[in-house]
Amino acid sequence: MGVADIVENSQLIIMPVALVEQNWFRWAISLILGFPLIMIILNEIIVRLRQEEKPLIATIIIFRNLVFPLVALLFLFTRVLEIPEETTIIRLVKTLVWIGMIHAMLSAFKVLIFDQAVSGSWQERVPDLLLDLIRFFLVACITAVILSTVWKIDLGALLTAFGVGSLVIGLALQDTLKNLFSGILLLFERPFALGDWLQVGETIGKVIKVNWRSVYLQTRDQDSVVIPNSILAQGNFTNYNRPTPLHVERFLFGFSYDDPPNKVIRVLKETALATPGILKEPSPWVRVENYADFSIVYQIGLFIDNYETMLNIRNDFVIRIWYAAKRYHLTIPYPIQTEYQMNVAEMPKANPMQQVTEVMRSLPNFGNVAAERFIEEENASNIRYYAQGEWVFAEGERILGLYLILNGHATILVRNNQGENQEIACLGKGEFFGEKILLTGECSDVSVIALDDLEVAVLSPEVVATLLEQMPRLSQEFSELLETRRKEVIKAKNKTQEF
Repeated sequence: MGVADIVENSQLIIMPVALVEQNWFRWAISLILGFPLIMIILNEIIVRLRQEEKPLIATIIIFRNLVFPLVALLFLFTRVLEIPEETTIIRLVKTLVWIGMIHAMLSAFKVLIFDQAVSGSWQERVPDLLLDLIRFFLVACITAVILSTVWKIDLGALLTAFGVGSLVIGLALQDTLKNLFSGILLLFERPFALGDWLQVGETIGKVIKVNWRSVYLQTRDQDSVVIPNSILAQGNFTNYNRPTPLHVERFLFGFSYDDPPNKVIRVLKETALATPGILKEPSPWVRVENYADFSIVYQIGLFIDNYETMLNIRNDFVIRIWYAAKRYHLTIPYPIQTEYQMNVAEMPKANPMQQVTEVMRSLPNFGNVAAERFIEEENASNIRYYAQGEWVFAEGERILGLYLILNGHATILVRNNQGENQEIACLGKGEFFGEKILLTGECSDVSVIALDDLEVAVLSPEVVATLLEQMPRLSQEFSELLETRRKEVIKAKNKTQEF
């Protein structure tokens, strides 16, 4: 080997060594080897997080798809290609890197602090408006960093220019800014939350959304009403869910001057306590409001714990008052003044029990019942009215008499060994229940509920005894009815649930 060959081989060895010593070459090798390796590691992390259903996967995906490729591109331009940092392309890439980092930071902030919040914690109660403000603050800070470090903009001069223009902007956006700061005040005061029922002026609705500008209410008509935050901050509004869900709903009802106030108060309280949705504790209250021209006006206060169901509860209660008034012979007067001119001698005497005798005569075993004698011994106070779903009497209560259905339907229930109600009979017009009264006035071993509007006549034990004396066949029929019902009650009580 000659000297020339030795020199040539030495140059070949020196050239790779010199190349390795180059800074751009080392960065190129690092990117060629490191970029795929880190991407593989990030992919493995994403696969594991997806299998474990971890919410942090969204942030890792942002790093893999956006942040890390942009960082690698920045190193390629600045370290390998050695493009000067003052060029526009480098500044644009740096800006994109910062934007990707902002996106990843906001995602991690949301996931780590709020998405994994425990139920009932402060994180869960933070409204969207506060999150929007935090995001805006972070974006504003990082934007200032980008303008100062990447684009070399003098922030002092920028703030001076902004201070001059902010006056004009503030005047143009004063309503918007007023809503924004009102929203911030409402945010820290927290007078309401999502799901609360508010009354603002004449509008009543449920809070479904709160943002920096306004509050969205959903009315009972399923309409959306937008209330600016400035109106809520400056005006008065009612929150039906604060400080507790307990709410008093007030009603005004008028009853005749002929009805004793104590009786009316007792009937109204009983009706309220029997209405589903009205709380027993605190108990409803009733007081005399005033003496009006045509009636005594009573004010009723009902306690409910779910304002959303108020209209349904109110409807049920008002309906039951009509039936209770009929049942206890209370008069709800009309606010009118009428002058009648009539010959009293020619007026037929009202006979509320005529319907009872007609129903009884239509039954097979009654035949020609002595209507006059029956009417003399009975009176109109035994006609009772019940609304659909009302209890005529419950198991264990004392029975007032023998009940004859004049209109409507009723069901007879028995509580079995598992505490479940079993239906043993469904009765209609002309049928009887309450036959236990024939056995020395025992308490009922069944419950009876009205299936629809129910009108019944309650026959006292004396009247029943009179009927049995007049019609022996009726006595035999009642004996058979008693035995049949007794067997049905025993069978229902011993019935067990089948699996």
